[in-house]
Amino acid sequence: MPTVASLGPITADLSFLQRVGRSAFGIFEALADRLPYIVAAFVFLLLAWRASVLTVRLVRAALARTSTEGHVDVLVGRLAGGAVLAVGAIVALGIMGVQVSALVTSLGLATVTVGFALKDVLANSMAGVLLLLQRPFRIGDVISVAGCEGTVRDIRVRDTLIEQADGRMVFVPNATVFNASITNTSVAERRRLEVRVRVPLTADLEAARAAALAGLGRVRGLVADAPLEALYVATGITSVTLAARGWVETAETPFAKALDEAVVAVIAALRAAGVEPAAGE
Repeated sequence: MPTVASLGPITADLSFLQRVGRSAFGIFEALADRLPYIVAAFVFLLLAWRASVLTVRLVRAALARTSTEGHVDVLVGRLAGGAVLAVGAIVALGIMGVQVSALVTSLGLATVTVGFALKDVLANSMAGVLLLLQRPFRIGDVISVAGCEGTVRDIRVRDTLIEQADGRMVFVPNATVFNASITNTSVAERRRLEVRVRVPLTADLEAARAAALAGLGRVRGLVADAPLEALYVATGITSVTLAARGWVETAETPFAKALDEAVVAVIAALRAAGVEPAAGE
């Protein structure tokens, strides 16, 4: 007949199994009690997801009526949809009985920690968002920023892609672009061109002025109602600097082409008038 001492291990095993069984039963009982709340939270989260998708579509449709930048519409729409989904997730957690305030506090601390570690990445990303919203330039514009000049090929979340005149691509961090002075040469409908030529002091200065004006007037694409001018702007030992100026309609004539034509026309007119441009001093 088994003794009590011999039944000890078996009794301990049964006690352990009973505790496990009671714990499992308690878990299932708690889940059964919370099941309606879990289902309600899941349904609410599903509705929030559908609402976020609808918000993205509505915002993009609304912005498409006034905005010409498709990537801006997408960005703002996604931000609005993400905000709706985030609010829905917080409400769903509250329905399930989660302490949302404690969760938000924990997430806030984690966000601060990650923010310090990725401050440069976050700065570039935020600057990219602001550039897309403020639009100091658009894709295809010719800009000069942070010592780089070229055509904007893409505005991404982290950097701006600029194609230089020689075909090289420059990736400029958005934080640098946002904090630097930007010169956008594509937004001006009219630009002033200037051709500077050195005229010898021995030449007839008024005849040189008239010849420069006549040559500049032959350039195509000049603004008709903007007067041309030729002014002596600097003096040297043996020559003076003549600046011939006019305005160009950039929508009709590319500025670089008009400037090239103006240089050729002014020098040709001076030589036709018997005035040979002087070499640099």
